[in-house]
Amino acid sequence: MAKQGKSGTRADELYERLRADIFMARLKPGQRLKFPELCAEYGTSVGPAREALTKLTGERLVTLQAHQGYAVASLSAEELTDLTAARVELESLTFRQAMLFGDDHWEAEVVATHHLLARREPRTPGEVRDDGWYLAHEAFHAALLAGCGNRRLVEMAQGLRAEAELYRRWATPLNAANGRNPAAEHQALADAAVGREVERGAELLRDHIAFTTQMLLAKEYGQSVPAVRCCD
Repeated sequence: MAKQGKSGTRADELYERLRADIFMARLKPGQRLKFPELCAEYGTSVGPAREALTKLTGERLVTLQAHQGYAVASLSAEELTDLTAARVELESLTFRQAMLFGDDHWEAEVVATHHLLARREPRTPGEVRDDGWYLAHEAFHAALLAGCGNRRLVEMAQGLRAEAELYRRWATPLNAANGRNPAAEHQALADAAVGREVERGAELLRDHIAFTTQMLLAKEYGQSVPAVRCCD
């Protein structure tokens, strides 16, 4: 197997740094990513920068427009609404199937991943969630769906979740201002899974997904945010 050269290593390192800065909104939605500024800011050259931006474009974190170059992905109300509608239907269906057909190993994985997520929850209202929380969050949601028994459903649901990751990151700082309690929502989802409360669990997940979109649209377009139902 051929070893990766120094250029590839630099491109990978730059990709990780740029990805983190996009997720944390240090690079703003819609911000132009010009090579001279990027190279100066990140101490790199055009080659690795182009490789990193190409990879980020493939993940829809960065866009490439003719005659304008690269830019951080912008918040698109239409795309976010369409993506959310698809996720609400597909993820709730997959979770429903998991609650119906998941075995004891699935149930144990839900409990274990929720425990790790709960341990990562910020202890104070203003504390910023770190990468460990986001990794635990994705592991928990993956576990909720994993017992479905239909590989294609799980893969499609996870693919849509991956597309929504940037929006979820941008929405996280809005939780406190909207009176949201993600820990309570996750606890309710875990309880519904273990209790095999199929209808309640599916509805909780639908609300959980939709609320993130509602917060972002409210911030960008002044729409009202309905209260999320997490513990009823």
